[in-house]
Amino acid sequence: MNIHMRGNRPRSRASAGFSLVEMMIAATVSLFVIGALLTVVASSSSAGKTRERSAELQDTGRYALDQIKGDLLHAGFLGLSTLFAPDDPLGFAVTNVCDSTTVGKISLRIWGTKDANPYRTTCIPDANYSVGDVLVIRGLNPLPVIAPFSSTKAYYHSSYEKGGAFKGPGVAIEIDCTGVNFIAPCIDYLINDTAYYVSPYTTSAAESPLVPALYRMRLSAGPAMVAELVASGVENMQVRYGVFQTDSTILYLAADSIADTDWDAVKSAQIWLLMRSSVTDSGYVNNKTYNMGAQSITKNDGYPRLLLSTVVNLRN
Repeated sequence: MNIHMRGNRPRSRASAGFSLVEMMIAATVSLFVIGALLTVVASSSSAGKTRERSAELQDTGRYALDQIKGDLLHAGFLGLSTLFAPDDPLGFAVTNVCDSTTVGKISLRIWGTKDANPYRTTCIPDANYSVGDVLVIRGLNPLPVIAPFSSTKAYYHSSYEKGGAFKGPGVAIEIDCTGVNFIAPCIDYLINDTAYYVSPYTTSAAESPLVPALYRMRLSAGPAMVAELVASGVENMQVRYGVFQTDSTILYLAADSIADTDWDAVKSAQIWLLMRSSVTDSGYVNNKTYNMGAQSITKNDGYPRLLLSTVVNLRN
């Protein structure tokens, strides 16, 4: 008689389950694999954020440089005029004036200071200035204007023989084209008078964290010098000026190395902008040194930065 003892038959190895040791090994290996994947994902995400911030700094910095370049290309533009006569400032007519002896004086087409705020007691209080150079640019808006002239704006009356600044609505007699000593034609322009500087904040001193920004004081309606935000994230600005030499070469100098009588010999400007992210990157340490002309700036924090520069040749 054949009796099948199924309940007592030994099970094969193939049908057996995982042992505790095998499960622990599998779990450990899985944890290593998952950890590696998470590291790759985190690294990829961090790299993506870094590239995004770098692109943002690049775009913002290029925009800021373009704004400065646009003003520099019109520095000293006089329309029809070849002489600064009368070369009088408009300080009496401008509110919040930076310097009443020079505002609207187009003969002073470019000027600056080295790591100093020359207008701390007037249009740029110390609380609004951070670090870096101050760059002043003067010229005429290239688009002519016609009468009637606004009593809140500053203009320049330009003829072949001479030209001068005036506040609307009337033109000063000494620069009026109807006089017997003037030869037509005459063209009128708005005056551009601008001072670029770096502020410690973008919107206000109460923002947290403080995000530095490039500002400019610009001659606007009033007439008045009005603060305008140019670009956020600009931490420092350095400028060197290309001064024409007697041997027909160009020597680049900082503002504090240029004599008062040599500013008219400036033929170009080299500008550096140090851009800084608005927030720090977790685990990132920035201990780089940034060379901005003759000045080296070393940082030690978690802010990503980007250094941009350009050279602009003055036309006038």
